[in-house]
Amino acid sequence: MKNILNYRFGFYLLIGILLGIFTIYILEENVFDEYDDEISEEEVIQTITNFFSSIEVGSDLDTGDYITEDFKIVELGGPYTLNEFWDLIGESQGDNIPISRKWDLSNWIISIDEESAHASYKNNGTFVTSIDGEEVTSNPVWLESGYLILDDDELKIKYFQSEEVSDYLSN
Repeated sequence: MKNILNYRFGFYLLIGILLGIFTIYILEENVFDEYDDEISEEEVIQTITNFFSSIEVGSDLDTGDYITEDFKIVELGGPYTLNEFWDLIGESQGDNIPISRKWDLSNWIISIDEESAHASYKNNGTFVTSIDGEEVTSNPVWLESGYLILDDDELKIKYFQSEEVSDYLSN
């Protein structure tokens, strides 16, 4: 009877050790999976930079790859969807023809949560426009912030807020 109890104890001990090892393995896998899914500052910067590259004149990038379906931008009295914003810009340009748009983004401040990120930065724009056949360059400066979320495991911009500060900097 004593030997049977020793075997039974040994059997349960072995099962307990195996369950412990299996549990540790599963927990470690989940921890590393979560770590792999974390949003990085580089991803935030790249997503916003790609968005601006996608709206440059002649870009082949699809802006929809970088924004959510319910994207909003608050600028010029918005909020606007991206299409509403472009309509507003088009109306304000009249017959003027945009030749190029470039942006230099700097002074990043980024905070990251599990499934979202917030970024604020300075945006120096360089716009070349044809006005009555003459090229005119303007260099507006904005302070901007964006809210980004994971959308089907892709980091996308949900919201932009933009304030032009060029006039404040020229005084």
